[in-house]
Amino acid sequence: MGDIGQIEELLTECALAGPVEEEMIASAERDLSVQFPQSYKAFLARFGAALCSGFEIAGLFRPAPCDEPPLWSNVVTKTNQLRRRAGDLLPKEYVAISGDGGDYTYYLDTGRLDASSECPVIVLGPGADASVVAETFIDFVIRAFSNRITF
Repeated sequence: MGDIGQIEELLTECALAGPVEEEMIASAERDLSVQFPQSYKAFLARFGAALCSGFEIAGLFRPAPCDEPPLWSNVVTKTNQLRRRAGDLLPKEYVAISGDGGDYTYYLDTGRLDASSECPVIVLGPGADASVVAETFIDFVIRAFSNRITF
């Protein structure tokens, strides 16, 4: 399993939503009918969601008390919107965590959780049919920061 400490320094450059409780994470897993990998759970528990220079990481956060839209994307809302739009074409195991602002969306492939409770991050978009872009969530964040996401 990737250690959340590997990306902690990178994330200090981002706008972070702040930590969320374990029950909020468990509720999101129930809402999406998936199990998140351990590294993504650790990210949610510590950082909630992130808006970084050039990319975002969807997550969980408490709504702001004002009427302003949030800075971050909610992983449950984002995934459910994409599921509704794609219908049966989007496997229920895919959890949308990021995008390139255009045609490509990055997903945790929770159907491929391994013995260490980690899974790959895949991309969907034109010419990218579930190509693996990172072996783990931690690897995805490191690659995104260094502009090394290829497929």
